[in-house]
Amino acid sequence: MKNATVLCAVMGAAIMFSGCKKASDTLAEKVIEKSLKNSGTSDAQVNLSNGKMSIKTDKGEMVMNTGDSVSLPADFPKDVYVAKDAKIQTALKTPDGFMIQFSIDQKKGKVAETYSSKMKDGGWASETSMDMGETTSLIVKKDNRQAAIIITQKDSDSEVMITVTTEK
Repeated sequence: MKNATVLCAVMGAAIMFSGCKKASDTLAEKVIEKSLKNSGTSDAQVNLSNGKMSIKTDKGEMVMNTGDSVSLPADFPKDVYVAKDAKIQTALKTPDGFMIQFSIDQKKGKVAETYSSKMKDGGWASETSMDMGETTSLIVKKDNRQAAIIITQKDSDSEVMITVTTEK
């Protein structure tokens, strides 16, 4: 739970400072480093530049990209389906996995159907699937990895968040 709290604090700070210019990047970095230290993470090194944030600690490195033209991390799992026409807005890499968030010009039902099929074709087994009106969530598992796919209807588009974690 502590890691989730730290991650939420860091992501909030990153969003708050994502529009910062170079002159204020150092201040933002110090604020995030202090927040991490106050939550029990020692010796965090934060670097903000061009819509990208990286945090290095003794536990590993987290890299987050936000903005209008974000690409997938080079080592994002090839067996996790990402639609070709996805407009990626956030890509986060952590020591335990990845999180991406994007929009796609399709209705939620079609996106959910496509993800169920494509992930199954990629060797992922369905663990859970829930349709809660405007939001559908899918949990799939493969070997020692789990992927959570959350799809939300937003006007005529869908917002998709995929989190892939590796069990240790």
